[in-house]
Amino acid sequence: MSARKQRHKKRANRKLRRRSKPKSVARRTPSNADQLNVLLRWFLPNADIFAGLKLHGNTSWLPTSLVCLALCWAWAENRHVTDAFETSVEQCRLLGLTSLNTYQGFMNALATWTDPLFRLLWPLLHQHMEQVGGSFWRVGDWVPIAFDGSRSTAPRTKSAEQALCAPNYGHGKTAKYRKKKSKGMRRLKNEKNKPQAQAPQAWITLLWHMGLRLPWTWRLGPSNSSERKHVMEMLDEGKFPKNTLFCGDAGFVGYPLWSAIVARGQHFLVRVGANVELLTKMNCVRQKGGPVLSWPDAVRKSRQPPLELRLVHVKVGKTWMWMLTSVLDSRRLSNDQIVKLYAMRWGIEKCHPHSTPSCALYFGLGAGIAA
Repeated sequence: MSARKQRHKKRANRKLRRRSKPKSVARRTPSNADQLNVLLRWFLPNADIFAGLKLHGNTSWLPTSLVCLALCWAWAENRHVTDAFETSVEQCRLLGLTSLNTYQGFMNALATWTDPLFRLLWPLLHQHMEQVGGSFWRVGDWVPIAFDGSRSTAPRTKSAEQALCAPNYGHGKTAKYRKKKSKGMRRLKNEKNKPQAQAPQAWITLLWHMGLRLPWTWRLGPSNSSERKHVMEMLDEGKFPKNTLFCGDAGFVGYPLWSAIVARGQHFLVRVGANVELLTKMNCVRQKGGPVLSWPDAVRKSRQPPLELRLVHVKVGKTWMWMLTSVLDSRRLSNDQIVKLYAMRWGIEKCHPHSTPSCALYFGLGAGIAA
């Protein structure tokens, strides 16, 4: 066979191979809307969880659409809430969801349905947290949950002042005591330094998973709320995994809170100061670490049993601290674990000023605490 015929045969074979080779289909890069849709289907795989909600006959939106609209609204980067609402409506439209068209209607819907929706969504969120948590779900044997409280200033509107300001602000016993102590040291009243009325503030108490660094739940209230009372309410209403360990700072002390945690089969770890009186079994004040009792006079007179606790002295960073825990066995919760857990608890201090007010005020306070 001549060289010319060989070249012709090779050329024909190449063309045949190109024709028989299947054409590759170009893959479309998923858009942000596609990825968010996948995330929403994972978070809310079945809308049947809302089947128990009794909506008004004239309601034109679905609970899933309201949840998605509220999430997009809370995540929007707009400076004004009305602009954020317009952005979130457009985002829901791209997701193929029919949402509310007016900001006033959106606020009315949140005021009515925030609490019922939260009661359904929190357990679902906790299941997803355990599902994706992996090694961060537990620290040793414990599911670590921190609690802390913080105030956030709200707009100075009449409804916010009525809902959030203390009705006896400036006239309570502690206020009169502070005025007496600071007499002569207060600033002079002049034109440049006039006294101002109290700004409305929302008290936000947060439960926060320390391993995942995610909010577990929260409670909102007026400026004179009690963070310990908030925690006790969340303990009554919520369900917590086995071996949950609640961690708090020196503000979360007292027999009522500690006994409420222990009565529910859970444990706690808190920092204590000199204002906490603890006893040994010989009824004397305990000065060193070891087994101690929490048994205030009022509790003892009401014939309630004492709480058996463990007091340890540990160094967290450069500071020595007294830590009190309901875990009596040091093999279950060692001193090294106590140091690690309390150092992790500091993450809630960073979460509060940035994440909690925006999330709580947008999804909770925006729904109308006054309601």
